Amino acid sequence: MSSIYLIRHGQASFGNQNYDRLSELGRRQCRLLGEWLARFGVRFDAAYSGDLERQRDSARQVAEAYAAVGLGFPQVFTDPAWNEYDSQAILTGSVPAAMAANPEIVALAQDMMTDGHLDLINNKKAFQRLFSRIMELWVDGKLNAEGYESWPGFVARVERGIDRVMAEQGGGKTVAVFTSGGPISAVMRRAVSAPDRVALDLGWAIVNSSFTECRYSGDKFGLAAFNHTPHLTAPDLVTYR
Repeated sequence: MSSIYLIRHGQASFGNQNYDRLSELGRRQCRLLGEWLARFGVRFDAAYSGDLERQRDSARQVAEAYAAVGLGFPQVFTDPAWNEYDSQAILTGSVPAAMAANPEIVALAQDMMTDGHLDLINNKKAFQRLFSRIMELWVDGKLNAEGYESWPGFVARVERGIDRVMAEQGGGKTVAVFTSGGPISAVMRRAVSAPDRVALDLGWAIVNSSFTECRYSGDKFGLAAFNHTPHLTAPDLVTYR
């Protein structure tokens, strides 16, 4: 039996020009995770990461936490199969058409306006409602714009990532995968045979720096723990964006 620890990156820089960068809190979350894993005897035989900056930096923070207590951490292999879906491309490419076909999208967008401008920083809840609705349309195949990955294409990409880990590592291994909420939700779809919408909804609950453990043996693949955060011991350490 082998274990895959799917680790969501730490808090990124929501609302900043470069979202794909860990915040100070995000780095702390990942260091705390590394300290907890090392303290509780989790030793990894292999590690993978998507090629996004926030994913690679999360892996680096965990590895440094291991090194700080004199423990080794495996070389992290980059595999873009574990990248997040391109939410910016989906939003910018689909919102005009989505507004025309779905009047509720207009109302959701208006909720994000401050002084006539879209304001993400002060209207995070309104943004989440709009984003969630757009993602539902994306998963349902009801967005008719080009230039971004479809939900079936995204799921197939993540499935290839899972299959590569299983084929390359084989049995009796413990593997870390540093990724994002979307790929973890796609893995959950496989692990528990979740419908697409359920898998999407699970993604909204995944905490920054949490780990989800799946186990495999041969062609069997299942869930052992979801969205586990024992290292986040205070409310102000828990974030979702």
